[in-house]
Amino acid sequence: MNESLFDNTIRELEARTEDIRPSDVVMFSEPLRSALNFMIRLGRFSLTELSEKLEFTREQSKQIADHLVERHLFVISRFSNNEETFYESRLSSLTRPLTRPPSDIWKKID
Repeated sequence: MNESLFDNTIRELEARTEDIRPSDVVMFSEPLRSALNFMIRLGRFSLTELSEKLEFTREQSKQIADHLVERHLFVISRFSNNEETFYESRLSSLTRPLTRPPSDIWKKID
């Protein structure tokens, strides 16, 4: 990938002094914005997936991921091992399974 695009992405991340929240992702330029949106929705992902989405080398993607861990958007997952580093987004679009409300719910509301 273009070196200057990577350099711009790093500068963009380093310019932020506060923590990055999922709502802040829309302010980033491409390809970072699309990749982060995708990763936040996944919830848990690998460094390989991140580098494929960013289209940067693995080392460049690791630098970006390190910045995002420092800014508390991602945490390193406990599932990481020697071969692969896994990350988890602080907030994701994954939800817990829905259950049916109790049949007497309307009696409780009235």
